[in-house]
Amino acid sequence: MAGEASDPYLKYALFCRDTNEEDSDLSLSGIIDLYELPEPDESADPNDPVLATVDVNLVFCVGGVEPGNHYLFVTLKTPGIPLDTPPAQKVEWEEGILFQRWIKAFRIPVQRPGIHSAAILFDGIPLGEATFLVRFKVDAAKLESPDGADEDPDSESDSENE
Repeated sequence: MAGEASDPYLKYALFCRDTNEEDSDLSLSGIIDLYELPEPDESADPNDPVLATVDVNLVFCVGGVEPGNHYLFVTLKTPGIPLDTPPAQKVEWEEGILFQRWIKAFRIPVQRPGIHSAAILFDGIPLGEATFLVRFKVDAAKLESPDGADEDPDSESDSENE
């Protein structure tokens, strides 16, 4: 029905390395959906759970908001020890604005492989999230072992059948 209030919605949300804004045109580069790390070696400090630090931009757009004062809240969820949550941001939504976009820079400490996400809430209402996956790189040198360990484990040797 025309004239009824709509609920806020998340138009888009993603992580990227760099942004550029000229004349209200937004360009994103280095979209991050996968971040690969080398496997930690035995010399890694067991008292420091951080494997790497990733500098990212969270880019997102919210629409469908009634004019007035509101609160925007972004929280990071990562595998490992919980991260400090930034405080909510007060947003004054003016009449006639259809949507607003934000670019927020984060330095995310990676503690484990898995899904890393930013949940976006507006006035306490969860709108959605942006995510990226962290995984360990597969080392090709370890896959091809010279001692024959790369043979088919399902094949039976002659000595087992005697």
